[in-house]
Amino acid sequence: MVLVGFGCVILSALFFGSLGPAERVAFGYGVTPAGVSLVRAVVGAVVIGSYALFREPSALVPGLRDSWKFALAGLFGVVFVYYLSNIAFVTIPVGLTVILFYTNPIWTALGAAAMGKEPFTRARAAALVAGLAGVWIAVGGTGGAKVGELDMTGVALAVVSGVGFSFYILNSRYGTGRERPFKTFVQMFLWGALMMLAIVLYSREMPDFRDLPLPALLSLVHLALFPTLVSYGLISFALKYIPGTVASITSMSEIIFAGVMAWVFLDEVPSPDQIRGGLLIVTAVLLLLMEGRISRSGSEGDKKRGPLQRGPRDAA
Repeated sequence: MVLVGFGCVILSALFFGSLGPAERVAFGYGVTPAGVSLVRAVVGAVVIGSYALFREPSALVPGLRDSWKFALAGLFGVVFVYYLSNIAFVTIPVGLTVILFYTNPIWTALGAAAMGKEPFTRARAAALVAGLAGVWIAVGGTGGAKVGELDMTGVALAVVSGVGFSFYILNSRYGTGRERPFKTFVQMFLWGALMMLAIVLYSREMPDFRDLPLPALLSLVHLALFPTLVSYGLISFALKYIPGTVASITSMSEIIFAGVMAWVFLDEVPSPDQIRGGLLIVTAVLLLLMEGRISRSGSEGDKKRGPLQRGPRDAA
């Protein structure tokens, strides 16, 4: 089942890789990053909320004790990941945005280690070093000349968006997402949609859907479904079988998918440094795939917790 987990994460990375080209289409017709993020969040909230009415109506009620936890899930999992990355997509190249987003394994690994949930093995350390080296080369750190040509706001927002994704990974594996996975998923979208609505109303960036042509509408539909609902669902399913740090680093394969799609659809030819950096990140993923203790680390953790301490994810 470990291979099933890897497969789900890689498929989600393929869908995430389509974000840049699809968002550029919407941006080209006047839809702002906030407007795109609102559509993704609201559609996600409506679909998941409607399903919750039939499956588990109580998931729609946050409760006083855990409201702040679910609000944080919405802030990091929706606002940070959607809105901040969308701004980066329009200020720096798509491929570079995705590469910078994938500093998130650093925060995931550090967070998991700080929580005492996952061992920091030599294979993971080597994978992280390779991944970080790939990011450094892709940004132009070997020479430094390219950094001055970049919009540093976009660079910073791409990295901060990665922090939000790390919070989602850790919360899904060890927080409310482990204890109440479905309710956390529902609440994340509900809170995220409310926050994005507040941002759009404050900034007066509400999309005018009546005047949007068919290509813009189709891009918004795609963005609301595949890189949003489907990808998040695949990752949540994958985290039943593989640790959070492994899932986070494996999802860096999105860099390859995003780079190819940006090249084909946007004529953004990756620089030699971006290709070399991407190859190093692929090396990081391969190091994890060859780590012989991946499956054992998960099962050993379950044995240590014991049957009374396992959450709903373990029972599924």
